Amino acid sequence: MQINIANIWTSAVELQHSEFLGKIISLNFPPKNPIMNQLLLRYADKLALSRPKELRLIIKDIEHLKRAAPKKIRLEFEDDCKKLFDYGRFSTKGATHWNAYSLCMKSGYRLCPYCQQSLAVTVYRDRKSKALRPTLDHFYPKHIYPYLALSLYNLIPSCHPCNSSLKGKIDFYKQQHLHPYEDQEIIQYDWDIDSYMKHRSTATNADQPKVAIRNIAPNHLLYQQAQRSIATFLTKERLTLSQSEISRFIETLLFYSEERLDEVNRSIFESFSLNLSKESALNFSRADYKNEWLGAIKRDLYDIGWSR
Repeated sequence: MQINIANIWTSAVELQHSEFLGKIISLNFPPKNPIMNQLLLRYADKLALSRPKELRLIIKDIEHLKRAAPKKIRLEFEDDCKKLFDYGRFSTKGATHWNAYSLCMKSGYRLCPYCQQSLAVTVYRDRKSKALRPTLDHFYPKHIYPYLALSLYNLIPSCHPCNSSLKGKIDFYKQQHLHPYEDQEIIQYDWDIDSYMKHRSTATNADQPKVAIRNIAPNHLLYQQAQRSIATFLTKERLTLSQSEISRFIETLLFYSEERLDEVNRSIFESFSLNLSKESALNFSRADYKNEWLGAIKRDLYDIGWSR
């Protein structure tokens, strides 16, 4: 996980999603299956909008009920879940009800939170036109926990490589990873600017210092989750592949200064009543780094370069 997107959904989105799932549940109540009966009695008003911590409590409780139930009841429950929490119906482009397309169009972010290297945008006009949207990763997999298939905070707008190629069917409940709706952005980046400048000035044949993932203290509460996230989403390997883009940003950082920006504005833009902003000069907005390509990396490089 590169960025935390806990504020991705507005209260209006939460209301629409809650009403959508509430209507589905009310039309299927009371259920005959005893596990489903307990699920809805205990959590009918919580399934739509529960945050990750609450979802884990629901999983713990329902999985305990499943283990204690006869196989026939468990299989019947699984079948009922697929019918009631029908993600296939929710994700259909042509659906006229609240669905994955209408949800993703409300997203406050445009990049995959797992990598920040792929777009997670939605283009939708009508059900007859071509459209695109990010995949919705079920952080707690729907094939294992089908009763969370439509829970809003179990749906992560993400790119296909992260969701399908890398995460796949890994059970993030049992193998905990950093959660984009919950955890702090513990994966950060280091850059030795002094070594970089020394390398530039001496023009040696040695490889120039590279940007690297900052070491995380083994006693940090999120250490294991961070290490799993780095491994699952190939964070180190993808960082290596992005070094050329990162190097160009470093060059921009090195040549930028407030004085130079003022000089450019006075000598070039002042007569046109224009003003070149810091964001335009750097081609990066520190305030909006979550919507910037490789934004978490650029954020840390910016902070290192300008906190000296």
